[in-house]
Amino acid sequence: IPTYCKYKFHNFPPHQTHGQIHGTHVYFKDVNVLLTGLMKPGELQMCLQGPPLEIEVHDRDRNMENSKKEPSLSGKDETGEKVDKLSFLACKCTDQKPFTKSTVRHPHGVAKVSLSDLLLGQKYLNISAPIHSCSASDPAALSEEDEKQTRTESMSSSSPLPMGHYLESDSVLTVRVEIAVPLGVHEENADAGVTSCPYGLIIYIFDYNNSSLLHDLVEQITEINAKGLQLDCSPVHLMGMALAASKLKTTPEKVSQLDVVTGFHLMDGSTHLFVLEGLKDKAIRRLWERHLERTHRQEGGQLEVLYNFQLSFHHRQYADLESLCYHFCLCQPLCTLTKQPLLYVRRMVPYICFQALSRLSFLCGSKRLRTVIRGDLLPSAEMIRVLSHEYGVPLKDEHLFPQKPPLVAFGDTGEVGKVEQEHSLLDTNKNVLFFFPQKPKKRFTYCQEYLSATFDLVDVDAACKESYAHSKSMWMSPDGFVLPGCKSSIESSLHPLLCDGARGKELQEQWQENALHAHLRPVLPRDRWSWDKRHLDFDLYKKPP
Repeated sequence: IPTYCKYKFHNFPPHQTHGQIHGTHVYFKDVNVLLTGLMKPGELQMCLQGPPLEIEVHDRDRNMENSKKEPSLSGKDETGEKVDKLSFLACKCTDQKPFTKSTVRHPHGVAKVSLSDLLLGQKYLNISAPIHSCSASDPAALSEEDEKQTRTESMSSSSPLPMGHYLESDSVLTVRVEIAVPLGVHEENADAGVTSCPYGLIIYIFDYNNSSLLHDLVEQITEINAKGLQLDCSPVHLMGMALAASKLKTTPEKVSQLDVVTGFHLMDGSTHLFVLEGLKDKAIRRLWERHLERTHRQEGGQLEVLYNFQLSFHHRQYADLESLCYHFCLCQPLCTLTKQPLLYVRRMVPYICFQALSRLSFLCGSKRLRTVIRGDLLPSAEMIRVLSHEYGVPLKDEHLFPQKPPLVAFGDTGEVGKVEQEHSLLDTNKNVLFFFPQKPKKRFTYCQEYLSATFDLVDVDAACKESYAHSKSMWMSPDGFVLPGCKSSIESSLHPLLCDGARGKELQEQWQENALHAHLRPVLPRDRWSWDKRHLDFDLYKKPP
């Protein structure tokens, strides 16, 4: 079949170019007009800023109509002699359904064209995109009946051609994109984009041992969701249980008005990954303005916050998970799972689970949110569910609410320890501080049996007043204000870095060239030789003086 290109933009029908003759340089000269003005501004913005447009380059399609196989009697077929051979029975399954023209999948190239520069106000783009090989289809989607037919069909001559070496051949697809009205220039277009794309996204990636940041982030998410669902008046334990079991089951119009945070939280014993979405100007901005990364940054630990206020989205991607913020824990670290060889063996792991592991692995190494959106690195809600089912372990309370070592006082461990068992960590610290005035000579530590941090009794209010009084006392000397006196104009004009008088006299002396290196003379003379002694010129280094 002649070479042709095929692509699909958003909800528009697929477009296929006219076939051209095979060659090293193929010119399609195809023009396709898309009425993007019929789309909502938010949908258009998401299409342009999201994953690039994939254009399929079909140059290896076979004409299946001419390769129809006629029926034959038993024993008259070419493959009849190979039925009893092991190689014929152990043949690999292909990714096509035989005897069906519409389901045959031919190998082709894929060129990814990014259209995000149109959001910067450009009217046309000239893009040269490299052509990659297409990804192999999932053979697990074939039924048993199709699989038996595929084994027989894979031995026939009508099977598809092998994959082409596009990258090795430096294959490039040149595309020109034009738009009638530039985007991102008028303010009304920006306002329309905000109303149709009200959601934002923020990603937190930090070490598993950073329990303080985990505690504050979970507490902030709980506070926002409780306030958005009007549960902030309930007790703390009932609020957590209600939010853990809550799920957005309302209409999209009502969901857009709820100021709640949705997403997922991945923990694997090495890293915490939060992918959170919500209203761009409310919940997400409130999380960003807390600047938790500045307070809880650890030396030598990973802490990345991916956020971009210019990126907005049309809908929530993780609204149909089991809870608002779906927490799950992997059995092994993500980097360990991606290094297992069996993961890359076909049919060993569900394809959607493999996609989730691959995207999350690249997501943990990203530094910019725009790169994550363009590379389509965010896993879908279905991928998260399958990944949690395949590699997830039961979630415990210490995974989300890690407890710090209790505060214990030297010489008295009963009262303070009893208070810590009855109250939360925050209430415990308040109670310990309450006992400080009653025990002024005590020193408190986290553990008496080991060498740990010990802090002294300090009254914060008294210390602030003492520091202010000391600062105020430094305003003047004990004898009052001291006047330095009046200076003459000559004294005032002196340079503060003026050199010493001895150095000034030395600079006034007459300059002598090479005075410090007068004793350094050349070992051999460098004068010219007379004409009658010219034969000694070459023996200069043999006969020193």
